[in-house]
Amino acid sequence: MELPEIIAAGVYNSRFAAKNVKVSKSRQTSFFEIELPLEAGGVSHIEDTAYPIVPDMIICAKPGQMRHTVFPFQCYYIHMVLHEGPLYNALAEIPDCFSTDHADTYRTLFSKVIKHYNSFSEDSELLVQARVLELLYTLRTDAPRQGGEHKATHQRLIQESLDYIREHLTEDLTLEKVARAMSFSPIYFHNTFKAAVGKTLREYVEEQRIRKATNLLLTTDDSLTKIAFECGFSSQSYFSYVFKRRMNQTPREYVRDAYRKYEI
Repeated sequence: MELPEIIAAGVYNSRFAAKNVKVSKSRQTSFFEIELPLEAGGVSHIEDTAYPIVPDMIICAKPGQMRHTVFPFQCYYIHMVLHEGPLYNALAEIPDCFSTDHADTYRTLFSKVIKHYNSFSEDSELLVQARVLELLYTLRTDAPRQGGEHKATHQRLIQESLDYIREHLTEDLTLEKVARAMSFSPIYFHNTFKAAVGKTLREYVEEQRIRKATNLLLTTDDSLTKIAFECGFSSQSYFSYVFKRRMNQTPREYVRDAYRKYEI
């Protein structure tokens, strides 16, 4: 199991960090942002939902979400990177915001993580990981799970989008076109797709096209031009350019090396 990478941990107070500012800038999150408000007041906006801030709530923003906050806002915060796996899935299923009857427990856990994170002792990193895992376990057992219907809709969206990409790989697969085919806005689809797949739509499509091209190069005697068009590239020259950028060799060099390895 891959452990989380802690990016930042501390106490945020908008009265000091953002003097004379009433609303923070809207931004897209790059990692999990877990926060415990320390006072009432202000509103946390995540995607299209507004959550009035109270001390007995947990905020858990996910990678790729759009968020901003109406001040004042004071909180403990821990920001972490997690890749696909059990811990990622556990946090992804937690609501963006929920009330808790265990605010004191969370305050203790947050304060310990922050203390160890800002310590430079020999065992600080180990202690941070131990407390963070304890925090994640508490979140997992305390938080209401996202409804099965929501989770199923999310999984269906991703699977249908992957099927659509595979079936239309020769076409111009823009973000707007694929999002429209899935009946979602481009921004929502981009955020959901990247959080689930770990790549942008453009990166994933390019990867699939190169994967198909390598198979055609080794199993057919088609020209580079034909292979380029069958894999959705606009021209043979662009196909060769992308192939070399991703594979560090030209298509012909790839075929030559593949056959050479077989003959060894």
